[in-house]
Amino acid sequence: MLSSLFGTLLFYIQILLFFQCILVASAVGLVSCLLLSLVHRRTAANWVAAQAMRVLSKHILGISVEVDGAENLLRATNSPCILIANHQSLLDVVWLPWILPRRAVVVANMFISHLPVLGWFMRASGCLFVKEGDCNSIKALFDNSLQYLEHEQTSIVMFPEGRRNPSVTGSLLEFKKGAFYLSYCTHTPIIPVAVQCTHPLYSWGDCRLQRNSIIHIRVLPPISTQNLTEEDMPALIANTREEIQKACISQAQQNSL
Repeated sequence: MLSSLFGTLLFYIQILLFFQCILVASAVGLVSCLLLSLVHRRTAANWVAAQAMRVLSKHILGISVEVDGAENLLRATNSPCILIANHQSLLDVVWLPWILPRRAVVVANMFISHLPVLGWFMRASGCLFVKEGDCNSIKALFDNSLQYLEHEQTSIVMFPEGRRNPSVTGSLLEFKKGAFYLSYCTHTPIIPVAVQCTHPLYSWGDCRLQRNSIIHIRVLPPISTQNLTEEDMPALIANTREEIQKACISQAQQNSL
């Protein structure tokens, strides 16, 4: 009984530390955004905040990240790319800083834009928000994404599943087509990212946030849409989903050994 109560108390203390890390990183991002806006580089504040979160999560939360295939991110250092990844849990804010390009914005659910500090920072740094099922919101997202990719040389991070899916087996939800049509319209390469299931590390229902843990992610080779037609889009979406799912299942199997 006492052991269970102690475990629950420890979990909530860790969660409190987790949110404090997010607040501190967001505050760092807000300050950097004000300074970088003076030289018209406000989106770079996302990278600054990400590095703050990377340090905080490693040294305060005790969670580190191992990146397999980091060489596949080199494409995003010189030109804009569309990074797509499976959507896991709150721990997405822990692994994302390890792969975020220096000039990039993240697409997030509209409700995040209303959160104190984090929402303020993401709005100020030019991140994009979408309300699921809202046609006007989706159109605005597409138009703003085109602006970033074509005119501002800024990469975009998207989660094509559309919502969190902490699948223990590595199976993915069906992908939404937005990221792929953006790639097709702008000839911007897609960089797929497979994230291990983080359920063994974090679960609100089970009151679990494991310290001294490692999140494994795998960056797959970039996909070019340069010579594709609109008729190729369904196959592109299906094949990309399959490749990410294979990598997720492989990671799940390795972690179970």
